[in-house]
Amino acid sequence: MARLTRLHLPALLCVSLLCGCKATTPARTGPDAVYLAADYHSMKLETLAFLGLASLVSEPAGIQTTDALLRSYLLGGQQKFLIVDDSSLRVRAQAAGVGPAFEKAIRAWKDDHTADALMLKDLGEKLGLDGFVVGDLTQWREETVDWTSEGASFTEVGIAITIYDARTGAVAWKGEKMAHRESQQYRHGTAVGSGVYRESSGLERTERAAKVVPPPPPAEEVAES
Repeated sequence: MARLTRLHLPALLCVSLLCGCKATTPARTGPDAVYLAADYHSMKLETLAFLGLASLVSEPAGIQTTDALLRSYLLGGQQKFLIVDDSSLRVRAQAAGVGPAFEKAIRAWKDDHTADALMLKDLGEKLGLDGFVVGDLTQWREETVDWTSEGASFTEVGIAITIYDARTGAVAWKGEKMAHRESQQYRHGTAVGSGVYRESSGLERTERAAKVVPPPPPAEEVAES
């Protein structure tokens, strides 16, 4: 997990764009697509609850990495919003008598990718929140080029972040980013080694593709690109 301290979410999704101000990171790091509610700039969005990460892909390592990265950035790497994490909110929700409803909201997002507007409005009022922020891992893909062909191995990582307005329960802002990185180009017959080796018995065997072709870039590092 120590490796995660090198990762910075702004490289994959520049949350400075949430406030409509100029990004402090290079333009290439901003979201590929952004949705803003018509009245976004008049909304009071200061204290937000983080409900966690959902995932459209079945990659446990990717989910764990992205969740840790997202929490680290939202809770300590940005200064635009006051983000309250789910563990702290559980205590507040129990004290306010809405513990079960809060847990239901978390499960609904993580398990079903849904956010009930009426529930968010009620929780926002009783917990003193202006909104809710959620994450979504949309892509975590590593592909190795076939050793009999030519091309490049590649990795894709996609993340989306959504902010819901607690006043209405509707989407206030959503940004999506897809990062793609390729290995060096590969052409069959030009890789280091022939792809075939001879055993001491004289029998020739095909070398494993992983030893011949370039591997896809590490997905954790692609999140920085």
